[in-house]
Amino acid sequence: MERLRRNLALAIALGVGVYLVLAIFSDFGELRNALSGFDYALIPAILGLVLLSYVGRFFRWLYYLRILKVSVPLGVNAAIFAAGLSMAISPGKLGEVLKSVFVRQSSGAPIARTAPAVVAERATDGTGMVAWGFLGAFSLGLPPWTMVGFLAVAVSGIAVLRSKRLSLLAERALSRLPLLDRFAPHLRDFHGASNQLLGTGPLVVGTLISFCAWGLECLGVYLCAVGLGVDQPFLLIVFVFAVSSLIGVVSMLPGGIGAVEAGLVVQFATFTNLPGGLVGALTFVIRLATLWFATLVGVIGLLVVRRLLGDTAPPEAADSNA
Repeated sequence: MERLRRNLALAIALGVGVYLVLAIFSDFGELRNALSGFDYALIPAILGLVLLSYVGRFFRWLYYLRILKVSVPLGVNAAIFAAGLSMAISPGKLGEVLKSVFVRQSSGAPIARTAPAVVAERATDGTGMVAWGFLGAFSLGLPPWTMVGFLAVAVSGIAVLRSKRLSLLAERALSRLPLLDRFAPHLRDFHGASNQLLGTGPLVVGTLISFCAWGLECLGVYLCAVGLGVDQPFLLIVFVFAVSSLIGVVSMLPGGIGAVEAGLVVQFATFTNLPGGLVGALTFVIRLATLWFATLVGVIGLLVVRRLLGDTAPPEAADSNA
């Protein structure tokens, strides 16, 4: 919990800095006027769609655990999944391995066995968003090379995770390093589970679920634009959101803060004739509805999990007992 507080404080500080720069870029007066015109009646629909997107991703999490033959009571598992959203502010969301700590506490399954489910989630988040990016690019007549680059990164990452040779090399290297040698015995379990979850069948299923779930969030993002009176095609908004989100993941900044906002601002300014104040307002509202709403849901989920399971050891301590 202390680590989460530190991460949250860091993310908030970084966010305040980024949004201050955004406000200056947009002109405070124009930004305030744009935000004052937002249609607040759309907030339930926007947040409802984002929540439904999380429900879709929860079914993907259940699918992965079923493949790994790990059983957790449904209510507890839902709380664990929600708690993982508190790590939306971690670099690449990889802090969601916290879910594996809670799964170990609930079911006894080793962290090395279930952590690949978090990695598979990130991989299929990438492939799902790349699919939306391709759809947007083709429908708008935009060059697809950016999406090809992101797809190449995703494919390369999956290939590395599935490589037995690289896994053995990593195991040998870790076994010779003081302090890190305790992780070496768990790499075999990690690689085996990764191979299961990133095989052709699970990869296709996970990508399809991701595509549908992200589609709901993309619709929520589009309603953010509608709420501000932005009259732009749905697939243009989706393309900008998909590319910006992927930039945030690749940047490895906490929550992609700074990178995603820059991607949104630059692309909206490039592909539309929106004034700076409206671009800034749209960027701000989108991030509130996605990153910061996810973090809020995650903190609530974390409190529920702590009530259901009791306090838990910090991830680094749990790793030593994986």
